Amino acid sequence: MTVHADPRPDPRPDAQPQPGSTEPFSGLLWADIAATRTAIDELPFIAALGDGGLAAGHFAYYLAQDALYLAAYSRVLAEASVLAPTPAEREFWAAGAASCIEVELELHRSWLAGDDTRPAPGPVTRAYVDHLVAVSAAGNYAVLLAAVLPCYWLYADVGERLHAGYLAGRREAAHPYADWLETYADEAFAAATRQAILLTDAAAATATTVDRALMRAVFARSAALELLFFDAPRLHAPG
Repeated sequence: MTVHADPRPDPRPDAQPQPGSTEPFSGLLWADIAATRTAIDELPFIAALGDGGLAAGHFAYYLAQDALYLAAYSRVLAEASVLAPTPAEREFWAAGAASCIEVELELHRSWLAGDDTRPAPGPVTRAYVDHLVAVSAAGNYAVLLAAVLPCYWLYADVGERLHAGYLAGRREAAHPYADWLETYADEAFAAATRQAILLTDAAAATATTVDRALMRAVFARSAALELLFFDAPRLHAPG
């Protein structure tokens, strides 16, 4: 998903992994979804977006669903801000929520302009939003951070490789999605992703064993839905 946020200083610089850990909790989360990450990289949608062969209708479907998703994701990030234990953390998640709204509006201005239709959320979009809203409603800050983190982390991870491939493969012929691929070079988003990871690690360091297990479960579920979201245009785009 497309979400940008202003980088903020680490609000909890002294946060450390749970005693006895040999790596941050986020390393465990990332390892948990190794198969999902591989599956995302192997999707036809990702390959076609990178080489410019993606059907225009599939790209339009992805962007329209992304705009719908961001409207809901902004509300979930706002709830993370409400639950956050420190002013700096509240500011970070509130900035992320505001940025989602800005990006949603920019999608409509720059990419969806001229399309007067407002499609309904597709089945994957509905499932992803329902998942995040359910986690948000439970009111557990640490678990909520684990649920929202894949949107940041996987988008940044995939985007870094897509952008690098785009730069390496530039040809005289115009790439139809060049402007979109350039957005992956946004350092502010990369910094926000690093901060979201740090905050998730800090929350995990003081979480109970039960909550840490829940964090792993919701992180994996969100990652699986990210995979489905990238693949949704192939299955659900009109035509």
